[in-house]
Amino acid sequence: MSDLANSDVHGGYADPVRRLLAIRKTNNAEPDKWIDYPARFGLGEEHVGTLIQMALDPALLDAELETAEVWAPVHAWRALGQLRAETSAASLLDLLRVPEVDDAAVGDLPVVFGMIGPSTLPLLAGFLADRTNSEYGLAVTISAVSTVGERTPACRDECVGILMRMLDLARDIDPSTGGFVVVALLDLKAVETIDAIRDAFARGAVEPSIAGDLEDIEIELGLRDRRATRRPNYGLMAAGPPSPPDRFAPEVLPKRQEVGRNDPCPCGSGKKYKKCCLAA
Repeated sequence: MSDLANSDVHGGYADPVRRLLAIRKTNNAEPDKWIDYPARFGLGEEHVGTLIQMALDPALLDAELETAEVWAPVHAWRALGQLRAETSAASLLDLLRVPEVDDAAVGDLPVVFGMIGPSTLPLLAGFLADRTNSEYGLAVTISAVSTVGERTPACRDECVGILMRMLDLARDIDPSTGGFVVVALLDLKAVETIDAIRDAFARGAVEPSIAGDLEDIEIELGLRDRRATRRPNYGLMAAGPPSPPDRFAPEVLPKRQEVGRNDPCPCGSGKKYKKCCLAA
């Protein structure tokens, strides 16, 4: 029997899922430091439905930041990733359809989709094809596609194909979105896409302050040894839309061109720069 059938008045949640309401804040942004939710709380496939409910619960998502309950959706979607809950993918994408994407979801959901695996790719591709979705949602989904490819190398080519469609001549995308696509292709080491990337830069479809200019891209892909021109100074240009307040609360520093994409982020989060403030 589902634990939904045994739920009580405490927010409609029953043990063991209800125990996630009391964990409180977590600063562990790196997946290998996440709580092992199935092992610690005895969560299994029979709890997936309730975990989905908790991950999308508006009362929890909008709870006061000082409360433990506001963290419950974070713990719920991380547990769904660890359970590789394929049935949760469509629901989790709903978290990216809202005008202001939850800041914790921005960092976590690409990893969660990567944990769930290649079965999420049709849904992610469909989300990217929907022109009504926000730039925030697109950026997170683009990262999710590359994370799936990184975690499951056998589907890497499929992921590259999905990302390449975003750069298609027939698609009019915001240059910031194009920049996130290039970042994702770099993460997948997709040197075979360089002609499409060059064309996208030529069309003005890529914001260079996000992944660097074309010379930076060619260097990272091993197609160039050094720059032929001086690196542009992008100053404090933001990569994409302004970020909401970060629930994990490291101080987000301005982007610094001297920090490499694969270097530790200067904000102290423990993530690589490309996965932290560069994508903020």
